[in-house]
Amino acid sequence: MDPTFSEVIGAIYDCVAEENLWPIALRLIGAQVDGFLTTIAVFDTTTNTARLAQLACDDEDAIAALLRHARDVPFYHLLHRMEIDEPGTLERMFALYGPDGEDVWRNGALYQNFHRKFGVANSIDMAILKRPTRIGTINISVQYPEIGKAQFDLVGQLGPHIRRAVTIHDMLQMERGQAAIFREVIDRIEHGVVIVADTMEILYANPAGELFLREEALLASQGGRLTIRFPLADAAVARAVTLGVRDEVELAGVGIDVPLGATSRPAVAHVLPLTRRSLGQPIETRAAAAIFIAAAGTVIQTAVEAVAALFGLTPAEKRVAGYVAGGMTRHDIATAQGVTQDTVKSQLSAIYDKTGTGDQRSLQSLMRELSPPVRRG
Repeated sequence: MDPTFSEVIGAIYDCVAEENLWPIALRLIGAQVDGFLTTIAVFDTTTNTARLAQLACDDEDAIAALLRHARDVPFYHLLHRMEIDEPGTLERMFALYGPDGEDVWRNGALYQNFHRKFGVANSIDMAILKRPTRIGTINISVQYPEIGKAQFDLVGQLGPHIRRAVTIHDMLQMERGQAAIFREVIDRIEHGVVIVADTMEILYANPAGELFLREEALLASQGGRLTIRFPLADAAVARAVTLGVRDEVELAGVGIDVPLGATSRPAVAHVLPLTRRSLGQPIETRAAAAIFIAAAGTVIQTAVEAVAALFGLTPAEKRVAGYVAGGMTRHDIATAQGVTQDTVKSQLSAIYDKTGTGDQRSLQSLMRELSPPVRRG
């Protein structure tokens, strides 16, 4: 993988504890696709306020124009309909809006004063966070009209890393510009955090993390090593720690929203790689990962979403797993996606490899095991 790509991912994770580093990361992200201006935002849907709002651009006039007219975007109410880690263009937003989507856009103040004035011809938009009370997106404005598969693939590969950084940053609930030592920050948050070495040896736990370990309902310390009671989650978290040590690029979607039980509202774990982060003594030299535990009810998960989180499925693989859960045949899945059956066969093979299943029936059985006892109506 291009070393520059590794640099981008490292810069993304550096933003978890220091929000003021986002412009550096966003500039690197935008450069991957020759972007003009890149923004990232997380909104609290209960208060209609921004939890995170950062941008990067070399044109100060363009930044001023965007900030002046950002509220004129007519698509905010559609953000929840975007799929996580699946980049799209303005045309996708037009289609979601309806028949007059493009006309509404071109007649708006943002288009007139930002896009047209600064030659912005299109954008790459991607959802990076979807929670009952949160929605997060990244937007890369570009000055060329046609966005190809190579650009989409690059942004899509970055998606899980951005999602991990934004999810954990939101859990930290830090003041903007705060530059406190990482350990001091995690000691103050209500979520459990356990810092481990590459062997899963527990190096440190914040007060909430210590409580989880004492209760032993979800987590436990066995011989000084972290163990998660739910075996599939234990394997998923350990794998994420190993991948993060070996190569952060490989981590991708592994170790995000890992369910710690088979329920529709599980406690979930997020793994943040630390090998290349600076935390300050005394845990810096041996720390491999910080495991953040979000309490039950923070996330609502279907069985398909649980399988995707436990086994690190890509967005395309997750979509196919959903079709399998619905009882569709390989032919049906190919028709639904507009691809050949050979393509579906390859996708299913990748899913079987990751999940340890051998056919659609065993994959369905796995998802039934993860189905919540009370189904949403």
